[in-house]
Order: sequence, then C-alpha cells, then structure tokens
Amino acid sequence: MTTTADDRDGAATASPDQLVPTPRTILGPYFTLGMHVRPTLQPAGHQVPITVSGRVLNAQGEPVIMTMVETSQPEGWTRYFTGLDGAYEITTVKPQATPGRSPHLMLLIMSGNFMIRPAVTCLYFPDEDNDTDELLQQLTPEQRATMLARRTDVGYEFDIHLAGDSETTFLGWPGLLDDEE
Repeated sequence: MTTTADDRDGAATASPDQLVPTPRTILGPYFTLGMHVRPTLQPAGHQVPITVSGRVLNAQGEPVIMTMVETSQPEGWTRYFTGLDGAYEITTVKPQATPGRSPHLMLLIMSGNFMIRPAVTCLYFPDEDNDTDELLQQLTPEQRATMLARRTDVGYEFDIHLAGDSETTFLGWPGLLDDEE
C-alpha cells in the first residue's frame, strides 16, 4: 500500500506484492503487509449496491488521515483508509434485518489512539424501522442519533467523530476490548 503526492486526496492504493511504508503519523509509518483496501462488496443475486461515504473527524472537527474504516455484515466486509481529507467511501449492500436488530453495518475504526483498541460502532439507515432494535433501545436519543446515517442523492453519509461534542457512540466488543487481567 502506498500513498504518493500524485494521489488525488492522499488515499492509499494497494498492490498485494508491495511492502512500502504508509505516510508518517504520530505512531507510524507502518508497513501495510496484510492491510489491503477492499472498498467494494460485490452484490450477489438480487442485492442492490449502496454507497456509504463520510469523514473521520477529531474533537475539533478536523479530518483524521490514514484511518482504517472497516465494515462488517453477514454479506461480507469492506475496508478503506482515509486520505488527507479524512474521507472514506465504500460500496456495499444494505444488510437484512435479523431477529431483534434492524439493518445495520458494524464499523471498526483504527487510528491513532485506536490502534491498540479499535473503536467499534454501528451505522443504522434512516429509511428503516429502527424503533425495535434491541441495541438502540438501550441508548439515549442523543446516542442513537450519532449512529444514524443520512440519506443523500447517491447513497448514505456517515461521519465518524472520534471525540468532542459530536462524538459517535462507540460500543464494547466482548473479547476485543476487554481489559486483560
């Protein structure tokens, strides 16, 4: 994975046979062995692709570069690294509802302080019935609002605020985020 000055927005491009460093950050650079970009989940059968885009922002609302945003759902996964503008864009399929849960994407965010313990959240869709979702029922209206994407002309938009007044609600993930004894 390499980032060059010629890249339009600083986003990383991947080649499986390359081992090159990522741009300098507080904790890096890193060699990106095994961290391949996969911004598209190919739809199967009757599934319709959707686009989800947004930015990863710090407490001051500034973009956070070289953040890994990975989505997970029963149909598969995607992975994208933000560029200099903190933006990401993935193409996936809208997941189906499951018992007790409305359609949602699980997001794993790795950047800066979240390199050791990734941030985990869910992205919910505004055009679905989210009132009966078992997770959302446990949250305040303010917390739920930070997990709801916005519908756009081309898909959905979901900004991830790592801290500050607009901080996205992050979740514990048993076994992943538990303190070791």
